[in-house]
Amino acid sequence: MDNFYNEIKKICDKNSKVAMFVDMDGTIVEYSIYLKGEISTSTRGKFIDGRPIEIVIDKLRKINEIENIDLYILTLAKTSIIAEEKKVWLKKYVDFIEEKNWIILDKEKGEYTSENKYWKKAEKMKEKTGYDCMILLDDDHKILKETKGELKDRGYAYHISSALI
Repeated sequence: MDNFYNEIKKICDKNSKVAMFVDMDGTIVEYSIYLKGEISTSTRGKFIDGRPIEIVIDKLRKINEIENIDLYILTLAKTSIIAEEKKVWLKKYVDFIEEKNWIILDKEKGEYTSENKYWKKAEKMKEKTGYDCMILLDDDHKILKETKGELKDRGYAYHISSALI
């Protein structure tokens, strides 16, 4: 029995149109942990080799089959190089979420800052209209809290641990 899938299905049953936004780092792809002395100024190649979290991707693939839900990727990238590598990674591992549904905010391009990164995802979610309900799946507690506060009764915020059980 998959409790996370069942929870999402219940939300979809109660609403006519649902959007689910999924973070990448620590949610569908493992963080790249740098060993001591390995830190460098170059980020090239650091994200593209990230290992997919298959159990979560498989659940998202199943959730994507629910008729009245649209899946989105909603992620932050510190550099334009990482933003491009995330696109390559998504094409390889999460091809069932259409590229038009990828929202990759690039800090280097000024699309978010250190000061607004905790509520920027909620802002981007609210820009998508036509949904009765919105769901965020993320690993950052502060982002989840801010998003839930912004969306109020129109939204749900789930920590990645909910999808792993």
